[in-house]
Amino acid sequence: MRKAKHLFLLICFLFTAFLVAAQDRVSIASFNLQIFGQSKVSKVDVLGEIASIIRQFDLVAIQEIRNKDETAILTLMNAVNAEGREYSFIVGPRLGRTNSKEQYAYIYRESVFKSVGEPTTWLDDGDLFEREPFLCKFQTVEGNLDFVLVNIHTKPEDAGTEIGLLSNVMAYASQTYEEPDVLCLGDWNADGSYYDEAEYSVLFPMDQYIWIIPNDADTTVAEKSNAYDRMAGTMTMKEDWTGDWGVLRFDQFPSVAVKGLKPKDISDHFPIWAVLYTTKDTD
Repeated sequence: MRKAKHLFLLICFLFTAFLVAAQDRVSIASFNLQIFGQSKVSKVDVLGEIASIIRQFDLVAIQEIRNKDETAILTLMNAVNAEGREYSFIVGPRLGRTNSKEQYAYIYRESVFKSVGEPTTWLDDGDLFEREPFLCKFQTVEGNLDFVLVNIHTKPEDAGTEIGLLSNVMAYASQTYEEPDVLCLGDWNADGSYYDEAEYSVLFPMDQYIWIIPNDADTTVAEKSNAYDRMAGTMTMKEDWTGDWGVLRFDQFPSVAVKGLKPKDISDHFPIWAVLYTTKDTD
């Protein structure tokens, strides 16, 4: 009887320790939704899977919203919050040189994050980006973690040029928000025929930036392995990153097969993610 009591107390202790450890960590993700508009949100099963994916993270940077009347994001948020309001969102302006314009968005769990200041679209006087990066500062509700996110979807054919400008955008974000911690994430098209990975270490030297998504990651649904989607942070964020990162392979979800969906029905990109500490930010 005494052994059983001790075992019960040990289990309670370990469970409590797990909860405490989990409370000082938050998950950040990036997800290119691939032509996200009325056609995709009208498919109930597809919308449900996307909403379920988003709910696995505390904050998600979204790319490739294509919807002229801008209602698709509202439909998505209704699906995300179907069981009760838990997430809020910030959406940027429609961007692009052609009629096929896109929007960025941030979707975040209100009990975990709050936005700070005003979101900003990079002022691109020279028209160097097809879709100018979208900037927003976030702070955790608990703990002392704060940082600026830079959300980007490069034009594939101009990926080399646009990626080469991202360090400048990150420096601008740091100055504008008076915040040294800056995390640039999104669909960089940073691999394959669009970009030479050897340039990555030149543009983002490892003594100045942390590379969260490495060159050997596979972030697309295609059979060929490519690390199109990336996260890179200023070196000041090294203390905040737990070292955990990953690619969410929704093609392996049983629910996708059960519903008769193909992975590309959801997107041609997998979400990428990282885990940050909420209590180790010293700047």
